[in-house]
Amino acid sequence: MGAGKDACAPRPRFQRITAQVRDTLNDLEVTLRRKISLLIIAVFVAGLATINHGCSRSPDSDADDSRGDFDLSDPKLKERLGEDDGYAFAVMYGADVHGSLETCG
Repeated sequence: MGAGKDACAPRPRFQRITAQVRDTLNDLEVTLRRKISLLIIAVFVAGLATINHGCSRSPDSDADDSRGDFDLSDPKLKERLGEDDGYAFAVMYGADVHGSLETCG
């Protein structure tokens, strides 16, 4: 009988150690998940910032942009625009409009 009690004695100690290891690994897993989630969010935000602001554009390229500069007194432009009718609003539509415009009014 004495030998049977000695064989069972290490078991509670082993269970305590196993429980401590399990708790430690669980805490480590939660911390690791949080760090990985934070890293994924940071990479996503950095990607969005890169897409929105771009990397290949230099700050000097905006100063050289002359697409909006045109002369209203140019005869070719006056011919295309025609006489001023006083309206300041225009509705533009083209072949890429989806649906029918007949049912709109």
